[in-house]
Amino acid sequence: MFKQPIYIAALFCILMMAALRWQGAVLKTADSPRAIVDLELAKDPEQVQALLNVWSIKDVRLNIQIDFLFIVAYVVFLAMASEGMAAKWTVNSMQFLGWLMARLALVAGFLDVAENLLMLQTIDQSYSPLSLNLTRYAALIKFGFVGLVLLYLLISIPILFKKKAS
Repeated sequence: MFKQPIYIAALFCILMMAALRWQGAVLKTADSPRAIVDLELAKDPEQVQALLNVWSIKDVRLNIQIDFLFIVAYVVFLAMASEGMAAKWTVNSMQFLGWLMARLALVAGFLDVAENLLMLQTIDQSYSPLSLNLTRYAALIKFGFVGLVLLYLLISIPILFKKKAS
C-alpha cells in the first residue's frame, strides 16, 4: 500500500493528538467545553478574560507548546497521505488534487503556527480586537483546509482497493 514512513507519520500524529487531549483535558470546563479551541475562536476580550480567569496560564502555554509538535505531525501525515493517494489515482485531475491537498496541508500548518503565536501573545495579556480576529480567522481557515484535505483522503479510500488493470 504505502511505504513505511507514512506509518511512522501516522503514529506520530496519533501520539501527539493523544498528548494534546490528555494534557488539554484540564482546559475543558463548563465555561470552555471545547478547551483550547474556545481560545482559538474567541471573538472579543471579554471571552478571552473569561477563559483566562478559569484556566492556569501554565497549562494553556504547555498545551500550545505541545500543539507546535502536533502541527509538524499532522502536516507531515496529511501531506504524505495526500501525495500517496494522488499517486494511486489514474485520473489526472484527482492526481493534481492530491498534490494540491498536500500543499494545502502545509498552508494549514503555517496558519496554525501563526494562530499559536497569537495565542501565546494573548495569554501574556498582549492582544487587541485585531489580534483576536486574526487568531480566529487563522483557526477557521486552518480547520477548513484540514477538512478539505481529509475529505480528499476519504474520497480516495476506494482507490486503495481497486485492482490494477493487467
